Amino acid sequence: MEFNQFVDEVKGRIKQFLPIEYEDAQVRIEEIKKLNENYLGISILKEDQVLAPTFNLNQMYEMYQSDPQITMESILRNITDMVLEVSEQFDLNNITEYENAKDKLFIRVSSAEKNAEMLQNVPHQIKEDLAITYHLAISIDDVGMGSTTITNDILKRYGISEEQLHADAMENSPHIRPVHVMIMGNIIEQLMGMDPETIMRDEPAQNIAEIISKGMENEAPMFIITNSQTVGGAGVIFYPEVMDQIGEGFQGDFFILPSSTHETLVIPDNGAFDYRVLEDMVQTINENEVAPEEQLSDHVYHYDVKDRVFERADKFEERQKEKTAQLSKNEHTGKEQSMKQPKAKKHEMEL
Repeated sequence: MEFNQFVDEVKGRIKQFLPIEYEDAQVRIEEIKKLNENYLGISILKEDQVLAPTFNLNQMYEMYQSDPQITMESILRNITDMVLEVSEQFDLNNITEYENAKDKLFIRVSSAEKNAEMLQNVPHQIKEDLAITYHLAISIDDVGMGSTTITNDILKRYGISEEQLHADAMENSPHIRPVHVMIMGNIIEQLMGMDPETIMRDEPAQNIAEIISKGMENEAPMFIITNSQTVGGAGVIFYPEVMDQIGEGFQGDFFILPSSTHETLVIPDNGAFDYRVLEDMVQTINENEVAPEEQLSDHVYHYDVKDRVFERADKFEERQKEKTAQLSKNEHTGKEQSMKQPKAKKHEMEL
């Protein structure tokens, strides 16, 4: 069966498996553009619903094609079970009112370039070549978290500004997806291919600065910054005060390596590493180890503790050169002005 036939049959038959209250429901098939992923989705809205979960038809078709034991009936029953389960666990209409929804907000970070088309339809903030987007946690359990992306249409329905959305999401994210720090040990050991489990210590981030400071006992330490689920945790680096606390632990500036959409790595900028070497390492890992949909960037970032600036490492280097040049210019100008000051005239005095 071709994919288009599969979609048509699912759409045409799904109501036969749903309870009677779904008799007049609207079955929608639409292309879904999510972070690093596009797929054709199905959603089912009862008459009194304005929002419903969308289920990935591409994934279901792959299952249908790959496993002879999976029939069209089992696919339809699976969709029915998911629709009813979400309906029982969570009243989706609750998130249509912003006062109810804002406590479920959290952020994610992704590649701005790879998600350029999707970003046209969602509120977001750009941090260098990364995009911060906003999401609602629909359900959280031992298996994972169901969520939905805040779109421009949803934001308009809420009647709030993007600034308010950003502020609330930043405040709430640490509660939905708490910070988690892992100490990876010596960078050289990593490059030598040692088993990460033998050199990684798992630490809940009660006090990030304290954990970083303790981990500095290792030679050239590396730290993973993620969330407690270790899924979609790259955005944690932008949580309020996280970069400042990391800087406090390092007692200075540090580099941020975009490991994947799930985490970032941080190491102190203490002169031991040139950002170009780190960038080469990131690019090599992206090419060989990280799935394309989970890649963040080929660039390395830097946090300037004194100026509280997050930027690409190459831009930090350029900014420092400009500062040095300006300082030198100011000193030179000061000397010239001093030399041009008229000398006081000597007055003859007779006694």
